[in-house]
Order: sequence, then structure tokens, then C-alpha cells
Amino acid sequence: MERGLLEAEKKHLLLALKEASKEELQQIEAAFELENACAAIGFEGNNHITHEEVERLIKTRRLLDRSEREQKEVLNHVRAFDFIKQAVNEKKELTEEFLKDVHQIILEDIMVGGLYRQVNIQLIGSTHQPPDHVKVYDRMKKFFMNLEEFKGDAIELACYVHLSISKIHPFVDGNGRLARLMMNFILMKNDYLPISISREHIQAYFKALDVFKEQKDMTPMIDLVTERLMKRYNDVNQILNK
Repeated sequence: MERGLLEAEKKHLLLALKEASKEELQQIEAAFELENACAAIGFEGNNHITHEEVERLIKTRRLLDRSEREQKEVLNHVRAFDFIKQAVNEKKELTEEFLKDVHQIILEDIMVGGLYRQVNIQLIGSTHQPPDHVKVYDRMKKFFMNLEEFKGDAIELACYVHLSISKIHPFVDGNGRLARLMMNFILMKNDYLPISISREHIQAYFKALDVFKEQKDMTPMIDLVTERLMKRYNDVNQILNK
């Protein structure tokens, strides 16, 4: 039922976009850019930049009272999102090279990005731990092969991409941000709006990750993403139909 409502909202938005002004569209995009950056760093336990500071940082590119790493995490995420938007416009596919390029942007001037991890890592609080580092290359190779054979709709594919990257955890850092960016890349490639997942939904989000890791069941993540899409479409349609 909810998926049918989502498709109705999607069609409604396509009609509203035809009458929207350039200024309205720019405002909607800027508001999402801010929300998405805030949501992304909200998952980083050591990043304490506030919503207001993120907004100021995006405009000024510099905060005097925050660490270089905190600022770079925000600005790099904004750049990475711009990069995937451009890739959507250029009709690029999700390849290993593209994935590594996005990861490199996420960690630019923080640590070396775009290279699969050479060490084992432990996830605090998770019931499932990532595979041994010697298995990462083969797991990622299988992941890209599975993409070519995936049977499912665009939302299911977006969730599969997100969940697979999170489960393999191919890099030392930045895997969560990468997984959510790749999810949005798939959604946008299939003419859906991008979404953000904030700390408000963090319990449902991590539960969905654990269910997939333990049971290979994507249902909780599909439900969460569908709910977030519904909220996003409702919000944008309300703005454009005032």
C-alpha cells in the first residue's frame, strides 16, 4: 500500500516540478544539502558540529572553533554528494572505480581513501563483524557481479547496495557515509529523490543493518527507506503546492 502511495507522490511531484521556479528548486536542493550533511556527520561519534555550524560552514567553508577533521568531514560529504549528482546527470554506472572515487572524496585530507582495507576491524555494538581483510577483494568482486544479475525494483536495489557495502565494510573508515551515498546514487539514477537518515532513526537503521547481516533479510531497510522517501516527497510536494 505504501509503495503505491509513494509512486503517486512521485508522479505528483513530476507535475509540480514543471511549474516550479528555478529559485524554488534551488532552495529545496540547498535545504536538502544541509539536512543531508547534518545527518551524515550525525553518525560520526566524534563530530560535534551543530546544525547551525554546518549551515555556516557550507557557506563560508571555514569555522574557527572546530577541528580540521570535523570541518573536512562535512565539506567532503557535500563534495561527494555533488560528485554523485553529476554522475547521475552523466548516466554513469556503479562500478568499482566509481565507488573508490567517491570514497576518496569522503576521506580527502583526512586519510588515504579509495583503497580496500588491509587490516581487520571491529564494530562496537554490532552483533556482526566485517569479514577478514583478506576476503574483502573477493566479497567486493562478488558484490559487483551480483549487481548485474539483481532481480528487484529500484528501491530494493538501492537497499541492497547500501546493505552490502555496510556488511563487507571494505574500507577502514567512511563505509557508512559511502553506503548511504551509493544508496542515493541508485535512487537518483532511477528518478527518485535522494533521502537522508538522521539520528532520529538511528535505532531502526542499525537494526535493519543487523537483520540483513544475520538473516540476509532486506525488509526492515526497504521499509525504512520507503518511509523516508514518502516523507521526502510529502515535504517537497507541500512546498511546491503552497
